[in-house]
Amino acid sequence: MSTVVDERLRRLRNELDDHARIADRLGLDLARPLRSLNDGYPENAVALVGKLAEKLLKELWRYHEIEGDPATKALNDLVKRCRPYIRSSTVLDALDDIRRLRNRSTHDGYDISDEDGLLAVRRLVDVLVWFTDTGSVALLDGEPGMAPEVARRCEFLAGLYLTLGYRQAKRFVLSRDTVYQLFCRESGVRLEYVELMLSQDADDLSTVLASSGGELLRTRLPKLTRFVVLDDDCGNPSDPLRQLLGGDFRIVRYDGFLDTIVNLDNHLARVASVVAPVEPRTVVTAATLTTDPRTGEAGVEQSGNAAELLSRLAQGNANVLVTGRPGSGKSTLLRSLATDPEIHRFRFYFDLGLKPKDEPFSEYAGRLVAPALAPSDRSRAFDLFLYLIRSGTALCVLDAVDEGVEESSPAGFLRLFTDLAAVLSAESAVVMSSRVSFLADSPQVRQLLDSGAGRSEQLVEQMYANGLDPSRVPHFHVVRLAEPEATPLEKQLVAVLDLPPGQRLADILGAHITRTLAQRGRPDLEARLPAAFGHAFLSDQTVFSLLDLVRRLGAEAFADGRLDLDACVLGPLLRPAGPDHVALAHSAYQELLAARYLTDPSHQDEAAGFPGGVFLTEQVRAFLAGMPSRLRTDDCVLPSGAYLVGPAERLLIRRVRHPVRFDRDAVTVARYRRFLNALETDGTSRWDHPNQPADITHRPVINRLRRPDYYENSCYDAHPAVCVSWWSAYAFAAFEGKRLPTALEWEAAARGNDGRLFPWGDAPDGDRVNCADTWVGRPVVTYQAWYRDFAGDALRRAWVTPVGERPGNRSPFGLLDMVGNCWEWTSTSPDDSGEAVICGGSYDNPLRATQASSKGIYRKNGASNAVGFRCVQSASDESSTCGTEEPTT
Repeated sequence: MSTVVDERLRRLRNELDDHARIADRLGLDLARPLRSLNDGYPENAVALVGKLAEKLLKELWRYHEIEGDPATKALNDLVKRCRPYIRSSTVLDALDDIRRLRNRSTHDGYDISDEDGLLAVRRLVDVLVWFTDTGSVALLDGEPGMAPEVARRCEFLAGLYLTLGYRQAKRFVLSRDTVYQLFCRESGVRLEYVELMLSQDADDLSTVLASSGGELLRTRLPKLTRFVVLDDDCGNPSDPLRQLLGGDFRIVRYDGFLDTIVNLDNHLARVASVVAPVEPRTVVTAATLTTDPRTGEAGVEQSGNAAELLSRLAQGNANVLVTGRPGSGKSTLLRSLATDPEIHRFRFYFDLGLKPKDEPFSEYAGRLVAPALAPSDRSRAFDLFLYLIRSGTALCVLDAVDEGVEESSPAGFLRLFTDLAAVLSAESAVVMSSRVSFLADSPQVRQLLDSGAGRSEQLVEQMYANGLDPSRVPHFHVVRLAEPEATPLEKQLVAVLDLPPGQRLADILGAHITRTLAQRGRPDLEARLPAAFGHAFLSDQTVFSLLDLVRRLGAEAFADGRLDLDACVLGPLLRPAGPDHVALAHSAYQELLAARYLTDPSHQDEAAGFPGGVFLTEQVRAFLAGMPSRLRTDDCVLPSGAYLVGPAERLLIRRVRHPVRFDRDAVTVARYRRFLNALETDGTSRWDHPNQPADITHRPVINRLRRPDYYENSCYDAHPAVCVSWWSAYAFAAFEGKRLPTALEWEAAARGNDGRLFPWGDAPDGDRVNCADTWVGRPVVTYQAWYRDFAGDALRRAWVTPVGERPGNRSPFGLLDMVGNCWEWTSTSPDDSGEAVICGGSYDNPLRATQASSKGIYRKNGASNAVGFRCVQSASDESSTCGTEEPTT
């Protein structure tokens, strides 16, 4: 072994000696890994460090009374379950390193070097330093005779200074209620000291100091910062104590001590100025969607006052996701919560809508918290933030999480949760807001936010693939703000603009933009705004420098040649977003401008060609759907062009390159019967797909049909052809000289060029759709409601109905029954070529699941009473008109 390694071993041995108290109490042989290293067996040293870490974590497990028996748990499980109870990022990183090295040595066949063994011991020392220097009662069992509350407070303050880079130099228990602590930190070539005397009893502190003749107060240490930390119940310190302390000490209440390190009021100052009440706020009603962690059953609780509901949940350290449409008051509620001193001792607020997409949350949060710290501590801002929220007495508000994702998709939200994992796994309360209903409605993300209730193995694997430990995502209550006729934002602007009630949000925002520019004498600038802000929105830019505004709008966007926010003609529409940077006052303004930009077909086509694609918000789509539609025909032809497709959480713009003529209706029994008459004796045909399996027959599977005589009885002639496999649908389409549509073509034909939710528009209308709500007689909201109200008697009665029976279920191109009644096959296959995409929903789905964007995956050889199909062909072939012609044979 080299001299360098010998020297490092000697230093580690000396450092381990400092933790003899933990070793004696838990029966740990801390020198054993070093002996293995000295003997040339680094792999044994790594394994032994892993065992020692397990013993420490098992003790932590028992102390915090974590559910289950730690005796049978391996290191990986111990780290996962104890993580929420470890405040130090250094300790968590050290445990992760020990776990990684141990896994390499034990499972991965990795050659362990002396360097790996030394690293494992070094990381074990980092773990021990934290618990020894904080005097943690979890592993040290407290100081003899010390009051439990004093021990807890000493541990918290010691951890606070260790997080800031200090080490504990001295610690004396002076009495049951009084403790002396001294911390030291290197700062360049000098040392910085902090001296604390913490007491729960001011009289006891006076007695202790007087008994030593004040010897403890006389120190020659340089650059000394000296505090006396007193319990809030101590009252005013007596004059003798003040005289004894002299002027060297600052007397601070325990609950206010953090203010000597970080000024959280400074952090929240901008938020507080926004929520300063100028008039009584509108009371917002809400509904709470939560899941019983034991049964997995969802329930809805109505609340007449969302602010009181949020306050109650936050005070109980609950985690909450607040959803609601733009202007519903989410940000106002969250800002008020963050600035309410009655909620939690430590409060933080982060607007993720202003976070650059490529900036990790750790850097963003550190950047926002740093100005509240002394310059020497700002580099540790994020570590301090994490320490405080892991204390269990903090509130972290994450506003606009839907605007913080780099990609609105399940994978995108999982990556965001991965970035936020350290925050989400804290013991303190986390309150998030999002306009995207996907966060509340998606089964996957509901499972993600329900802390394991009903999580599928597929979701767990996906979480691990995105670097997210499922055990680190806690349960979230979902609070949905009510959708009244007018939201607080709409009411506020209507009053300011003196508009008649009942205006649409798009008209209200448009009127505000128009009046603002007119009052500033620049009405001509409004025509430039869609290209300036709408185009930027498509490329994910929501924050602009003042120079950006000059480049996009010209120098005339600023009065008197002054480049500042007050001089900008758009001033009332903007909010500050950092030094010399601004964002629109509400994201809905920029979304409206993006929708205006996209009304030009050439701009939609341009957006479809953006590298990596363009992701739109649901509000952009809603604004666009509310604008006059450019295309509305009755010829069943889908023109070539760019279309909005995808669910609310992943709206995309995609091109349909060639015009396509659709069947007006799903293929009926009568049409399919003609195909049956043309089959070979074995049930196959000359129109079969070349890869069709040998055992496929196109004849109906009678024992699967709800009506055995379905294809024989003429009373079903106008019903859709169901219980038809993908192979049969393909062959039938070829039989008629057609093909199956792609999933993109199908959705574009159902939604039109404005991306509407339903073929007829955005407003849900159960009378137009054959769906579960129709058979139940009322809206079906949750899975439990579907199972309770539909899966019994209603399911026995429910089935497909004749095509064309609901003429109101019509797309902008004249297609009928594109949602509900039965799912429809498409030619699109996912990664598994044995499956295909089906679209539109069916009679047994709730109305909210039978939208134009609804898709599913079904095996190609499957045959279901809820799956049918329709055909398409090139629009240049004029031999057909909407799928009612005789077949081409």
